[in-house]
Amino acid sequence: MSATRITCIAIVILAGIATAGCSSVEIRKERQRIAIATDIFFLLPETSELTESFNATQVIAAQYADRSFTFEAHLESRPGKITIVALGALGGALFSISYDGEELQASGSVEAQVINSEYVLADVLLAHWDVDWLNQHLQGASIEVAEGGESRFLSRQDELVIGINYDTADPWGGKATLTHLERGYVLDIKTVEHISQ
Repeated sequence: MSATRITCIAIVILAGIATAGCSSVEIRKERQRIAIATDIFFLLPETSELTESFNATQVIAAQYADRSFTFEAHLESRPGKITIVALGALGGALFSISYDGEELQASGSVEAQVINSEYVLADVLLAHWDVDWLNQHLQGASIEVAEGGESRFLSRQDELVIGINYDTADPWGGKATLTHLERGYVLDIKTVEHISQ
């Protein structure tokens, strides 16, 4: 699929969400910390730190205690902005989240209330962004890559909090399984397409 086609799909999806009447919209205008575990925070980057440029499509299977969800996530990263749009199994909009270094805007349907879109944003960053970059934005923990590059471990002192395992050494190259030990959920993230711009 061409980059132009993916961009067009993303525009159609975003337009669909705007007209579908998502039940809640939240806008935050100060720089945010996302609590990713007890006393562990991900400090969202400033606009100048958002330098990646790509489109990606992922299928995410999430297991939260006794509830499970599967959704398709469309990611668009451009210098200065990240946007994630999630669609349910039947194609309906679950949630969208965008961040431009100053404003974090999230909207979600009633069906997606159990899914915290901010956590999805943090988990996608933890699973796929550069580890040195991530460590500059983590408070209360650090993340390391195992030898061979097929695992990442986020630890609070000597306590493992989040483990991420990959099919390949390329985080975008196949499936990543993120296990959040403290919150008790598992995400299977399969990258269907990743196109650099």
